[in-house]
Amino acid sequence: MKRVVMMRKREGSRVVWPLMLPSGYLAGLFFVLMAIFLGTTLFEYQYRKSEIEHLMREEAAVLVHALSEGADNAISGYNENSSLLTSSLFSQLRLLDRIDKKSALTSVNLTEIAGSGTMYRINIFDRHGKRIAFNTPPDHKPMAQQRDQKLQLQPIFSHQTDSLVIGIRESASRRGPRLVVAIARSRGGAITGNIDASRLINLRRQLGVGRLIQHIGADTTGIDYILWQDTTAILAATPNVTGAAPLLSDTLLARALFQRKPTTRLTIFDGRKVFEVVKPFIYRGTNLGLLRIGLKTDHLTAALTKLRTRFILLAFLACFGCVVMLSLVMTRRSEVRMVQAYERAQAFSSTILESMADAVVAVNADGHLTLINGAAERLFALSSLNAIGKEVKLLLPDCAEFFLLIMDEERASLHREFECTASGKNLYLAGNFTLITGADHRIEGALGVLRDLSQQRSMQRVINRQEKLSAMGELASGVAHEIRNPLNAIGVLAQRLDMEFSPTADEGEYRQLVRAVVSEVHRVNAIIQRFLQFARPPQLVMVKSNLDDFMTTYRPLLQGEADAKGVRFTLQTGSGATVLLDREQLQQALLNMVQNGVEATESGGMMTIALFRRENSAIIEITDTGRGIPEKERARVFNLYYTTKEDGTGMGLSIANQIVQSHGGIIEIESREPNGTCFRIVLPLA
Repeated sequence: MKRVVMMRKREGSRVVWPLMLPSGYLAGLFFVLMAIFLGTTLFEYQYRKSEIEHLMREEAAVLVHALSEGADNAISGYNENSSLLTSSLFSQLRLLDRIDKKSALTSVNLTEIAGSGTMYRINIFDRHGKRIAFNTPPDHKPMAQQRDQKLQLQPIFSHQTDSLVIGIRESASRRGPRLVVAIARSRGGAITGNIDASRLINLRRQLGVGRLIQHIGADTTGIDYILWQDTTAILAATPNVTGAAPLLSDTLLARALFQRKPTTRLTIFDGRKVFEVVKPFIYRGTNLGLLRIGLKTDHLTAALTKLRTRFILLAFLACFGCVVMLSLVMTRRSEVRMVQAYERAQAFSSTILESMADAVVAVNADGHLTLINGAAERLFALSSLNAIGKEVKLLLPDCAEFFLLIMDEERASLHREFECTASGKNLYLAGNFTLITGADHRIEGALGVLRDLSQQRSMQRVINRQEKLSAMGELASGVAHEIRNPLNAIGVLAQRLDMEFSPTADEGEYRQLVRAVVSEVHRVNAIIQRFLQFARPPQLVMVKSNLDDFMTTYRPLLQGEADAKGVRFTLQTGSGATVLLDREQLQQALLNMVQNGVEATESGGMMTIALFRRENSAIIEITDTGRGIPEKERARVFNLYYTTKEDGTGMGLSIANQIVQSHGGIIEIESREPNGTCFRIVLPLA
């Protein structure tokens, strides 16, 4: 470090001893003062903050404990009242069962009993679930039963229990809630009864945890909010709580759900900072979610305000010292850095726009394009050099209305999902449009960020189709098994009648009728066999195969289907794709789809099969020039037994879809009436 140099100068009779400090000394002194000031401020802030947080933790612990105890008592009180009411209803039903055991009760008896007692409705069911006696209250309008009583009473019919609490249900006559219970009938079957549950519902509202939370939240001025929340929803809260993030999405809340002690933190509620205490609500050993109490942070805010004041003073001193010591140097350096930062920001912004997967389009206030990124060029098949400066409604007519709408109505933002035609394809886009304003709030244009959702929607349609076909297959299997046994019995009986019996008259007609029965039994059995084949497809024998060679091998079979109707057939290979497939099963799927396309194509039309690769998938496109498929019918073409042909079975495309799905692939469909249909089989590469 340089020494301090004192110089002596004479000016006439005066002697001047100026003290000149080097810049290193000044900088060191400045930073020491800054460190002392900053350390003092931070120490005072931490001390005051810890003191206030300690007091708030104590207050919060008392509040959450009182709330937990009150909620426990409220739930216990409601459960006890509900249990007493349910026990009383069970006792009345058992008394009815004893009377019924001596002499079977009738609807007239039940009407008299219900009219003289507290029960609103009584029903008696036999062991088969058939209602054999019931009363009709005076205010009850007879209506069709809304629920499957046999399904509800199944635990009693299967002897799993002799009593069952069905719960609180709305009266069929819309007369209010009813508490419904059932017992096993001594004669076999069940007896159900219900009573008015309005008082029980009112009691739950009066004693409920939600009422307690609102009462405590309204009476305590230091509380900002209270809410009771589980992993699925908000169960109860003060009126000022309109929503909350899921528990499992918040790390602290997810961890607090399994802790016994209260957890505290500072968080943001409704745009302001609150001190929150979180504790699990345990009722009789069961975790019912979290109780969260938010306390106001007025004291903490005051401390932070003082801290901000000190930091402002520190910043002012730092700025003053910097201006005195480094004004010229820093001015030049700042200028250089600003230029460099601007250039980096420009380059960074351009890199971000070009690397974004979403298309970005900007227009000015006159509706002319000012910006499109690379993703937008690829999506809309545009060139930025030719598109910039042109009207958006000429180049992007499907998007133009949203740009103009957001500028005309001066909305801050707008989200729309819409269909769009680009590059000869029908796309489904999700667009987020934002208004661009200047410093004087003058509208300068709008920005749109567009995402192509076409593939996601297509995949969703495929998933929905697969779920529907799976359910239909399970139903088919169940129906086939139920029909097969009695059908076989009918066939055996018909054969015995043909072989063992001879009528005295009209024997020829008799033989013809009996053999017709046997023939129809065989036909129905064949249909059932197809049901079972669809429900339980054969095990695949997967072989690693070259897709081009596979299609070339089976070309004569496929082309024969087209030649038989006079339809031209073309096979385009060259994909070079290798896939794992069951050759016989996939051949069956292709044959079904080619037959379907040939039947939809007039003589002289064309059937084309094209093979190619797309990313990690092998594609088989089967295109015909037939009449096409109406849009409302496309979602149903893979349904079991759906057909538009008079002699069609409706299983060809269903089986084809099942085979492709078992290969780990999907079938996509595109159709334009009346210009034909394209079925696209997508298989994973080996």
